[in-house]
Amino acid sequence: MVALGILPAISLAVGDEGRVNVAVDCHCPDKVGQNFCSDFKGRVRDSAGYRLVDSAGGYGMGVHFTCVDLWQGIDNQLSGSMSAVSVAFTIFAGNLPGEVYEDNSVFRVGKDATPEMSRQILAALGQLVTLNSSFFERMRAGAGKPPPSSSAPSGQTPTPGAPRP
Repeated sequence: MVALGILPAISLAVGDEGRVNVAVDCHCPDKVGQNFCSDFKGRVRDSAGYRLVDSAGGYGMGVHFTCVDLWQGIDNQLSGSMSAVSVAFTIFAGNLPGEVYEDNSVFRVGKDATPEMSRQILAALGQLVTLNSSFFERMRAGAGKPPPSSSAPSGQTPTPGAPRP
């Protein structure tokens, strides 16, 4: 089944404690971007492997979207049909000095393609969670204590002063 391919390996634990917190931050003033972000949040909320949270408290993954109408001011007849979307993925943990950058991407999404693009971004999130599964396991086992700096998520270092959603 395809849905199992996008869930992180650690989501197979029974109960809520096996789910990874995901804080989704949307700065999408355009209609397509708003629909995309809403669809993505719904997929996170409905997934077996993630828990949609309002803030980057505790530990988990951050997904930060910024969107603009691709055609506004260029071709007003096409305005509202496509959005340019930037996504940044981060890891957060209470004792880190900020969020740890994991990955980012920029893409276009059309008004009829928001469900498919949401699925693709959820799959990308699953890959990053799987890549960092040992970090999340250590956080879960250590009651939220971050691992030593030599074993930061994906070999990354925290971004000093990185904003939290």
